[in-house]
Amino acid sequence: DAETLENAMTRAPALLRSHQRAVTAEDFEFLALQALPAAIGRVKCLHPRPSDGGRVAPGLVYVLVVPRVPQPERYIGPQELKLREQDVNILKAFLDEHRLLTTRVDVRPPAYYWISAKVTLGAAPGAISTDVETMVLNKLYSFLNPLVGDQSGAGWQFGRHLYPSDVYQSLQGIPGVQFIRNLELYTANPEGEPQGKPVDCLELVSHGVIVSGKHTVIFV
Repeated sequence: DAETLENAMTRAPALLRSHQRAVTAEDFEFLALQALPAAIGRVKCLHPRPSDGGRVAPGLVYVLVVPRVPQPERYIGPQELKLREQDVNILKAFLDEHRLLTTRVDVRPPAYYWISAKVTLGAAPGAISTDVETMVLNKLYSFLNPLVGDQSGAGWQFGRHLYPSDVYQSLQGIPGVQFIRNLELYTANPEGEPQGKPVDCLELVSHGVIVSGKHTVIFV
């Protein structure tokens, strides 16, 4: 398919800036998306720091890749987020061709943090509870999402901690919701099941990103 004018206008400045040479983090991200546009949903380049733990190899950059997922506004299973070995090899070879000789590239997935929410709320008079539940769940799955999450809709920010207030804010204004009485966040296993006690804050490492587990809506 022919490229849209809007996409070309967005891509051209980055292409001119990089000159097909990966120097900055933005260059690596741009070129990675050019290499595998159909397979990569999101990419983030990080330069490790000594404070991240362990010895840091000079010139090492991490290219964190989230695969493209069909209809991502839902629970995304761990197998869907697994990078295909052939894609990693293609991307690594492509970036090796464009990196500086003093740079080493490590292509890997980010650290995924699955999170489940339990929301207790009251429906507005006349609202159909099943419709309200669907809208709340859809909002939770799209907001707590590595590909389309956060307020921007561009994916949860790498390394950004999650607080209950973030989720409260995302649920404001949903039709049919009269009030939210309580909201609890739980860490979840990759199968989406909540575990342990509610958390006041989910702290992420710099290469971590949020993924939705399975959420629950309770009416009062």
